[in-house]
Amino acid sequence: MTSSANARDWLLICLLREFMIIFKRLLGNWSVRLAVAVRSASFIVLGCGCAVAKADYALAAQAYAAGDFTTAQDEYRQLAEEGLAQAQYDLGIMLINGDGGVVDPAGAAKLFEAAAVQGHEASQYNLGVIKLRGLGVPQDFGNAFRWFSAVASPAQPSACYNLALLYEQGKGTPVSASQARHWFQVAAEAGHREAQYNLGQIYYEGVGGPADLDLAVKWFSAAADQGSAEAQYNLAGLYYLGAGVEQDFASAADWYRKAAEQGDPLAQFNLGRMYRFGEGVAEDPQLAARWYQQAARQGDSYALNNLAYMTFNGLGVDEDPVLALALFTLANERGNANASMAIELLRPQLGLDELKRAEEIARTWLSGDQ
Repeated sequence: MTSSANARDWLLICLLREFMIIFKRLLGNWSVRLAVAVRSASFIVLGCGCAVAKADYALAAQAYAAGDFTTAQDEYRQLAEEGLAQAQYDLGIMLINGDGGVVDPAGAAKLFEAAAVQGHEASQYNLGVIKLRGLGVPQDFGNAFRWFSAVASPAQPSACYNLALLYEQGKGTPVSASQARHWFQVAAEAGHREAQYNLGQIYYEGVGGPADLDLAVKWFSAAADQGSAEAQYNLAGLYYLGAGVEQDFASAADWYRKAAEQGDPLAQFNLGRMYRFGEGVAEDPQLAARWYQQAARQGDSYALNNLAYMTFNGLGVDEDPVLALALFTLANERGNANASMAIELLRPQLGLDELKRAEEIARTWLSGDQ
């Protein structure tokens, strides 16, 4: 048997030893969208003298709607100094967004706090976000927890979600898996996509309570239907394994495709693998190589290794041992043990010029220059 044949046989063994990565845990990003209420004179309910205040507020709101931010700020500031919570909130939003040309998160924080202590819910939530992120003020998880707790309810799912993350990570409060689970549940039932994903993960892992694959599928499905790539990826894995649902490779491929089209590298790798071996889809080496390449461009070591194997053998792509060596090199640099062994087999088969060219390709390939 020739050395080239030995290399091909060994590379096939390497490929078959690549295991499918099924689950990953996305820790989740803090939900930091600032709430924006409808600006309307009728929104304000005052007591004595409300007619004048409502008229002044209407003037500020009309100026804002017309894009006259200078007048809007002047009117909102006057009302804010008089203690009107809604005006304090609106002016804070203008300072956060830079309406009028100046972004001032510290000034916004003071205004939100003035409104928050009056019970203005949107300001309480926004103040929690500002304290959480340290926007213009020192980061303060304890106060973030305080303000998210004040406003957390099904009507404020983002506050519930952030409160759950604080409980989960023990920031501003002791770690409590059960409380995290509770608040993820409240937010998820209110339609919060990231909470639905996290709740699915909790039910899959059994964190803060018993594991429940049926509920994991339910909440991954809810988040996946709202476009969560992470939930789509995990749901695909459940269909692939037949965990909590009847095993269905076609459904697995469909969900991997949805996540892959959003740029998820693990979904791209797994979809490529399904096309490579015809699982749930017609076997198609060209599509396999296409999806491997998209994941590989993001530095996925499994995709780099498998694409290198296909490139070496001309499966779905032109046969190119020099490019194959470059891809194996990139996979090896990212910890793929099979790639290391493949390199040892390939290098003796190439000349000095080819080895140099492989090194040059490896330096630039991830940036898309090759």
